[in-house]
Amino acid sequence: MRLWRLCLAGLVYDWLVFVAWTLIPIRAEGMGASPTQLGLLQGASTIAYVAGCLLVGRMADRGHSRLFVLIGCLGAAVACHWVGTAPTVTLLIGAVAVMGLANSLFWPSAQGTIGAETEPGRLDRAIGLFNVMWSAGKGLGYLMAGWMTRSLGDTQVMWVAGASALPILAFYPWRKGVRANGGAAPLARPEGAVFRSMAWAANFIGYGALNTFQNQYYKYLLGAGQGDEKWAKPFFGLFLGVLIAAQTVVFILMQRNSVWAYRRRLLYAVQVLMAAATLAIPFVRGELPLLVLAPLVGIGAGFVNGSSIYYSLHGPADHSKFAGLHEAILSAGAFAVPMAGGLLADAAGDLRMPYLLSGTATLLAILLQEALYRSRPRS
Repeated sequence: MRLWRLCLAGLVYDWLVFVAWTLIPIRAEGMGASPTQLGLLQGASTIAYVAGCLLVGRMADRGHSRLFVLIGCLGAAVACHWVGTAPTVTLLIGAVAVMGLANSLFWPSAQGTIGAETEPGRLDRAIGLFNVMWSAGKGLGYLMAGWMTRSLGDTQVMWVAGASALPILAFYPWRKGVRANGGAAPLARPEGAVFRSMAWAANFIGYGALNTFQNQYYKYLLGAGQGDEKWAKPFFGLFLGVLIAAQTVVFILMQRNSVWAYRRRLLYAVQVLMAAATLAIPFVRGELPLLVLAPLVGIGAGFVNGSSIYYSLHGPADHSKFAGLHEAILSAGAFAVPMAGGLLADAAGDLRMPYLLSGTATLLAILLQEALYRSRPRS
């Protein structure tokens, strides 16, 4: 029951966050934001999030995780209201910085609780189930945000999102659980540490590519002349929803067993698939082909993210610390890749540049991962 309450909290929290992140680029575009400013929106969130994760991860391991979850939920509610009412891009940037700080309080604390309080034999399933639930919340956030904008104004949608943080306070497991079987399972293989580093590198670029679509793709849909704003808003939500649905399916499959773990060629193959889809999407027109390619990006993002948190929590201690590092690296990539893509798009005058950069960087990241693997200590 405790695990399900944690998972439900992850679902609801990610739902509200990605309702917000569907509306943030739409609101920024309505204010005339450039591709660089769109990248700065993610940057403000990321700076706050990375700094918070590095600090909170260490402090949460000392027994403060539930306090951080409480403050994070209240902060997210405030940030959602701010997103809905901010009149300028500058104030919108301030709102997403508050959102990033709130997220840094919630995620390492919740994930570290799973690592610290789950029996070793159930840890794989617990991680997988938590991933499934927050990913489902993320996909529902994208889909429902696009749907809600048809009947509600942006401000009203954000009020609904912010209010949804409050029920988490009712069902989150506030009492500390006691694991029946001592410390968490150690890394299952001697090369576990190097696979953790490889997965972190893959996740840095993979989530950078995913966030390129989140932050830049709405502007591309309008700029490429595929349709007007009335068409682009719901399709943007649908595209991201399909992408995240594929990610969720991957998490469901990964939590069934761990036969995928420690298989570097599988890790590389999934990234190649993701890179190919990312490179193809800006050259494809029509809703159906785009919705066919979107799941390939989601499959790649899901696999690298699931791998990263799997290796991060399979250790004897410091669960919130490693969860915080996982989240900090993920978020740094989610900023750096879209930001670089936005700068290239501004410099070249070509809205395809963020996707060309993301796809190419995904392929280059495979070379880095192979170098890490070959440099591992050998017994």
